[in-house]
Amino acid sequence: MPHIKHSHPSLKPVPPSPWLKKNITGIEYWVYILTGLCGINIRGLAKLCGVSEGMIRSAIRNVLKTEKEVRQNYRTELYNLLEGKVIFLEEVRQNSPNQQGGPVKIVVLEVCMIFIRYYAKKGKPQAIETLSLFFEFGAEQFIYIQTGYIARPESIVLGEIEYLIAKETVQVNKSRQAEARFFTNPMTGECGIALESLGYLCGGVAIKHVQAFLNTQNEPFLQPDHPEQIVKATVCAEVLQYFGYEHKPRKTVAQHWAKTLSPMVPTLHKKTNYQAPAVTDREMQLELQNNELKEENSRLKQLVKEDETQGLKKRHRLMGR
Repeated sequence: MPHIKHSHPSLKPVPPSPWLKKNITGIEYWVYILTGLCGINIRGLAKLCGVSEGMIRSAIRNVLKTEKEVRQNYRTELYNLLEGKVIFLEEVRQNSPNQQGGPVKIVVLEVCMIFIRYYAKKGKPQAIETLSLFFEFGAEQFIYIQTGYIARPESIVLGEIEYLIAKETVQVNKSRQAEARFFTNPMTGECGIALESLGYLCGGVAIKHVQAFLNTQNEPFLQPDHPEQIVKATVCAEVLQYFGYEHKPRKTVAQHWAKTLSPMVPTLHKKTNYQAPAVTDREMQLELQNNELKEENSRLKQLVKEDETQGLKKRHRLMGR
């Protein structure tokens, strides 16, 4: 009888993990590769807040209790902020992050930000420093950088044009967050920000005020007739500058985004994962040759001009004689 090979269960290929993790001095940053959803381990969150791990765990345990179990005097400010929130990534993905020793509890970034803002408000120096760092980069982007995560380009069709799109949760004011939407046309590189999103980046300025400023600009929209109303990148820079530094009251959020998104076009290209068409060696060579020909043509014209001038002088001298 021919020998039949039996595959050993332990030799089966292990599917790649959908999670990215980076541990920096005990702070674990996690990203779910398929969606970009991210979070931080409890111990790391405690470090970022400048408090003990027990304080974070106690607050989470309290909010996870049923409503009947929580006495009225336990309903603290932090409890009210966390109430109804999804705490752990496993509850969002139904796919728990794993490492040696089994599943780990990773706190969803939105909840992490609630803790960090709360303890910053309480005057914890580390929480204030963390909030400042996240505010500068954007919390999601900061974790992406730490873990080396590169978001897959996402696109959306508006009218007949397909745009690369990036969505980012931004802090509109102390008590409100919203989703900002950035766009790039992959064929032309033209880019911009949705009108409503631009209002968020200006610190919650009313759309009618943003619209009033846009009315002073020449062709401010990429697609004037489309409901999405994507404001051109160069005009967005003017809007942020105006509401951040010129309009009263000045908006510190607009000042932040004016700096963060500068230079505007390359930054939006990066956010939307736009890749400019590659220039081949042949194209570069032709461009160099073309530039050399232009320079040579300009030099020859100058010589002809000089010759003509000298010829006129010679004729004048001859006529004078």
